[in-house]
Amino acid sequence: MRISFANDYSEGCLPEILENLSKTNFEQISGYGLDSYSKSAISKIEELLGAEPDQVDIHFTVGGTQANLIVISHVLKPYSGVLSAPQGHIATHESAAIEATGHKVIMLDADPYSGKIDAQTLAAFLNEYWANPEPEHSPFPGMIYFSNATEYGTLYSAEEISAIRDVADKYDISIFMDGARLGTALTAEPGVLSFGQLLDLVDVFTIGGTKNGALSGEAIVFTNRKYNYGNRFRWTLKQRGGMLAKGRLLGIQFDTLFTDDLYFRAAKHANRMADLLRTGLKQRNVKFWTETKTNQLFILIAPEMKQMLLQDFIFLDWLIPTEQQLSELGLEKSDQEYHVIRLVTSWATQKEWIEQFLNRWDDFANL
Repeated sequence: MRISFANDYSEGCLPEILENLSKTNFEQISGYGLDSYSKSAISKIEELLGAEPDQVDIHFTVGGTQANLIVISHVLKPYSGVLSAPQGHIATHESAAIEATGHKVIMLDADPYSGKIDAQTLAAFLNEYWANPEPEHSPFPGMIYFSNATEYGTLYSAEEISAIRDVADKYDISIFMDGARLGTALTAEPGVLSFGQLLDLVDVFTIGGTKNGALSGEAIVFTNRKYNYGNRFRWTLKQRGGMLAKGRLLGIQFDTLFTDDLYFRAAKHANRMADLLRTGLKQRNVKFWTETKTNQLFILIAPEMKQMLLQDFIFLDWLIPTEQQLSELGLEKSDQEYHVIRLVTSWATQKEWIEQFLNRWDDFANL
């Protein structure tokens, strides 16, 4: 069987979650997220954030796409759109889910290697929008969306988000941070961004369980720093199909994840395994599409090497770089063709898998 580096949700779930789901299986408890486990999970997240009573509203839903479309459709006015990098998950991997709710995804220019938007680009876009004497003919820019970690495995610092926050406050629009990989983002570079800082930096964010050891599930956190977006959110959650009758399935998972630091321990493991793989590839002079510190790696690889590795491993084709991009990466035009592939480690990745991948790389490189 081939070893998968395709994503961080190929495996089932952390053993502690499976054990607790089984242990509580015959308990008769309330539904729709009103059970004791969901309430306990919410309390643990509030405590970890350092939130005051009633400062945040926290809800659970089944997956990332559901969380994104439900939050965006809840917050925005019917005539509003959401600003995103072209690489943003809502713009690429959600099958126009946001547009299906009646809201346009408005593309901002972003760095093609990091996938990050910056405050200067955001300010320029909004200045131009409001300089138009008839702005009402275009979708109203009502929300800024970005992922952390990004779809390219890069991170936003507190300073970068704060600069985006300043622009958002100037134009009175909200910030939504997609935290599908928040665990790996927060543990990759301690001190760059803390969990508690999110209370002041964004208006709503998600805590991804699906990609960090849960069977499924995302936590949605409204910070209520300026707007009371959490008000009546349960109605939207129900209307959009995101409210589970057996809400215990999500509550138990998040209650387990936020017991004994399990959520962050799982994320740290994924990052450590990525570090081992990253170090081994750099020792072999492999070129990286972008420098990351999280559990996603993007490397340039010859098509022949890629096909040989696919005999034993699973990973994703990402893109074929242009000649200009190769030049920017220090690879001048030559007869060598390159592809970019993505390698992802997870809470379940084993050190032996990394060693096997690097050994096979050496085997093929010496042919």
